[in-house]
Amino acid sequence: MSNSAGNVPDAKRRQPRRHLITVQALAAALLVIAAAVVYTRGASAAPTLASTTEQPLSTAQQQAGMISGQPFADPPVLDTATSPNMTITLDAHDTRFEVAGKQVRGQSYNGSFTAPTLHLLPGEHATITLVNNLSVATNLHFHGLHVSPTNDSDDSFLCVAPGTTFHYRLNLPTDHPVGTYWYHSHAMGTTCPSDSSSMAGMEMTPSPSAGFSPGDVENQIFAGLSGAMVVGDDRALLPPALRNITTHTVNLKDVQLDRTGHIVQNTATTSIDSDAPTVRLVNGQLLPALTIKPGETQLWRLGNVGADIWYHLQLDGYRFTVIGQDGVPAAKVTTAGTLLLPPGKRYDVLVTAGRQPGETTLRSLAFGNGPDGDNYPDTPLFKVNVAGRSQVQLPTVSGALPSSPADLSNASIAQSRSVTLSGDDSAGFLINGQQFRMDSSVFNTPAKLNTVEEWTLTNEGGEDHPFHLHTNSFQVISINGVRQSFVGRQDTVPVPHAVNGVPGKVVIRVPFSDFTGKVMFHCHIAAHEDNGMMSYIDVVD
Repeated sequence: MSNSAGNVPDAKRRQPRRHLITVQALAAALLVIAAAVVYTRGASAAPTLASTTEQPLSTAQQQAGMISGQPFADPPVLDTATSPNMTITLDAHDTRFEVAGKQVRGQSYNGSFTAPTLHLLPGEHATITLVNNLSVATNLHFHGLHVSPTNDSDDSFLCVAPGTTFHYRLNLPTDHPVGTYWYHSHAMGTTCPSDSSSMAGMEMTPSPSAGFSPGDVENQIFAGLSGAMVVGDDRALLPPALRNITTHTVNLKDVQLDRTGHIVQNTATTSIDSDAPTVRLVNGQLLPALTIKPGETQLWRLGNVGADIWYHLQLDGYRFTVIGQDGVPAAKVTTAGTLLLPPGKRYDVLVTAGRQPGETTLRSLAFGNGPDGDNYPDTPLFKVNVAGRSQVQLPTVSGALPSSPADLSNASIAQSRSVTLSGDDSAGFLINGQQFRMDSSVFNTPAKLNTVEEWTLTNEGGEDHPFHLHTNSFQVISINGVRQSFVGRQDTVPVPHAVNGVPGKVVIRVPFSDFTGKVMFHCHIAAHEDNGMMSYIDVVD
């Protein structure tokens, strides 16, 4: 990697990775090429496929025509708190939108690369209508929400066919944790089991012959189909003086563009290389400028809502006060100089400006996620201007926040399980030696409701894997044998790569509460998930 943001010398650039060319993918691509019309919104033609011999554009080339330095802008908000009977509609379609002032073609919810932030409340019965105006199947996953994994709730087996509409109904428990979540496509393929439009929302029912086939999660998230969610307001958990501080939602997501201005996609003739030059954006903006007053404390809701790449965050000269992780209030408030956000990860942090005017930068530090993984350059994300009238210094926060979860360190363990992550780009990605199958879990025995299990996550490969569990957050007990202090729960944890043949290990404890059904787990590098590193566990009453 060179030191210029995202630029890789041609002699050192690896071949495009992350996507396996399969018979199904080739057939799908031929159908796309043969199609006379592809539905677009705001665009007059279907995306143009890039040549396999064409070198990726450098970051500087992709940024050409983009505007940097604009005032920081939060995403638009769809807020059921102010409109309790509001039905949220998300219209998924191929779109020509502006990204930092440049015309780009991808996919969107409601027409913008930066999808609206959904604001829900604990105890709420929310209806979210997904309109699929794409040319392929899609669905929604409400990442981190503690809601049912069945029926018309957060069921990732649901398949919404092109040209159809499906109504998701989320019943949030009254004690649902308040914090930052996100939503995105979880499409486990490009077609539904039937071509009939009446199959919208049909569950992909497994059959004995149902084997592995690539999903479309990476393509759809990378093209634009992801956004933030906020449940409640975790400022209410803070001391009274902090309950009205300014908040900002910080969606971290990159784009890779081809020469025609399309976001790169996996097809039969091109693929997404997560190690290639890319443009890192914040809420769809390039290097925006956020203003904070001297002495002011703000709450930043940080989320990696991208498909594949990692962010290693540092605010130069400052520390983050972490009050929540993956939507769960902290059982122990901590401070950190850096935060590692693999795909899917979120942190709610307090930032307090210095007493003197000045400028600093939020950046993603240079980072590599293993010898078989990616190597990312140091990249500034946005400027922070400390300016204006000085504010009264507000109290610091420590200890446990109200409604934080109980410590599972001494919990009774109903069952212990092993989850082994292995495979690579050429052979596919595996859990316990098999690629994802809709008709079978990697576990022979189900989990029982209202019990706690201990899982040992083992990574045999040369690349870190961010492990994500749907429906229930978990507590990390140890990493590579080192006991972890209890700070709360999370739904995504990096499992370290093997070193000198010794696998990386993470031990977690999972409380299965409230909901039965198929609970999915997978690597949240979307390309790995698409290519087999995914399974589910049956939870029974």
